[in-house]
Formats: sequence, structure tokens, C-alpha cells
Amino acid sequence: MLPANPPGPLSVLQRHSLLSVYGRSFGVAPVLGMLGALNSFDELEHGAEPWVRGMSELSETPVKVAPHLIYALARNCYTPDDSCMIFLDASGVDLIEEYIKPAADRDMDVILDSQLGRLSPTYFIRRMIDAGYLAYPNVHVALDPEFATGPDQETPGKPTGTLSAHDINRVQAMLAAYVREEGLSHKKVLIVHQFVDAVSDSWSMVPGKRSIQIYPEVELVFDADGFGSPNAKVSKYNAITSPTAYPQIEWRGIKIFQHNARAPWASDTPVMTPRQIYGLDPTSNGWRIWAPPHLVVVA
Repeated sequence: MLPANPPGPLSVLQRHSLLSVYGRSFGVAPVLGMLGALNSFDELEHGAEPWVRGMSELSETPVKVAPHLIYALARNCYTPDDSCMIFLDASGVDLIEEYIKPAADRDMDVILDSQLGRLSPTYFIRRMIDAGYLAYPNVHVALDPEFATGPDQETPGKPTGTLSAHDINRVQAMLAAYVREEGLSHKKVLIVHQFVDAVSDSWSMVPGKRSIQIYPEVELVFDADGFGSPNAKVSKYNAITSPTAYPQIEWRGIKIFQHNARAPWASDTPVMTPRQIYGLDPTSNGWRIWAPPHLVVVA
């Protein structure tokens, strides 16, 4: 008798809704997001509780909290060969002992977010693998095309960067191979932030998005990023996650910018309610989210 096929890695997003709390790290640069206004996992649990409660009333799956760390922060480029990046672990932070293990002890995940700069997106995956971060089942990855930086560009994000479907597929293939080769227990979530869908045949934030491939070891989430009114955010979300335009894409996310006194211009006005986020209540224009997100990022 042939042996039974071993079970594959477990899905993260079929079993949970993710609530990630975004920022550089605990107690650092609150202007970058909610996580920086918190100082510990106890404060994270307390600060996330209203969102957990609101989402839990509407979600079909339990809500899992995750600190969403800006692992690779883009900065101004000073020389032509500058990577334009500041890595969190290069600043003396022990990600495993200070974030990954404590999060696992509290049944939390951890998102490591890279703003790309002038580096290849696969560079960040290799760096995380070599550091041992992705061996932990609760650690996942996000990529931010906004800050992908051209060779003649000095300021990341000006103009807005892009990340091609080809490069996203390369990252997925790399993650999938790692999950298989290491026999990991869980799939890896890969989040791609996006706040503009294709605006013409000549420019898109994710060029070639219709050629995105699906890898069984990876759960690819397109996150509708960017601040604005509920009308603008619903319009963005529905375009970026459209089942008509992108029928192969299963997982969806949205980023919510709460009022930030340090950056009032970078806040949603007003902040969407959980019922609007889950498509149950319309915006002032009568628009609704077409299907609930699997990931909510709170900044």
C-alpha cells in the first residue's frame, strides 16, 4: 500500500482574519503608524481591542492580531549605488527575541514589511530567510511598491514606485520553495500594498497584474492602501481586488489610517466603520465594499 500523502501547510487566512497594527516598531516614530505610539505587547492588545471587538462581531473567522513592522524603511538616496534602506534589525533590534517569540506566545502573527528602495524584492526574502525569521510559522511578509526607487530617483515614493507581477511571482516562488523545502507547518502570507490600480495601458502600480500566478504554499493579499474618504477607499478596494479583472486573486486587504495628530494630512476622513469595511453599510455615495477583507491593516 502506498503511504498517504503528508498534509500540506495550513492556511492562515482560511482559519483567521488578520488585524495588523502598522508602524516602525514599539515606541518609535508614531508618525509612521499606530504601532509606534505603543510600547509593549500589553499595550498592543489593549489598543487593538476595539478593532478586534468590532471585527469579531462581523467576521466568520477568529481575529488574530499582528504587529506590522516596517522591517526595511525607505529613506532618501545619497549616492547612485545607495540602497536607500534602513533595516530594523541593523539598528540593534532583536526581531526574534523582542517580537517573533513574544508574539507567538500570545498567539499573534508578525508582519515584516519592506519598502523596497533600490533593492530587488527577492533580496528582502533572502535576508529574512538567512536571519531565520521565516522559519517561524507566525512570520509573514509585506512589500510596498510605493517606495520602489529608480536609479536616478533621490526620494523614494516621489514619483510613486511600481512592482511588477513578474517580480511578485518571483517572490512567491521563493517563499513557496522555502515552505516546501523546510516542511513548514503554515503557508506564508505575502501582502502587496497598492493604492492605484491600472490607470492606463502605459502605467500601473502593479504592471502585468493579470498575469499574477497562484502558489499553493503562499497566500497573496492585495491590500488597498492609501488614506482618504470612505468613498475613495471603497472605490480603490473594489478596483484593486476586483474578481472580474483578477479572478485568480483570492485574498483581500484594506489599510485604515486612524487620526494621527503628528500627521493629520495622512488620516482617513472619516475613518471607516467595521460595518463599512465588511460591506454591510454604504458610504455617503451609496457605495459598498464588494466582499469583506481577510486582512485589515490599522495605521
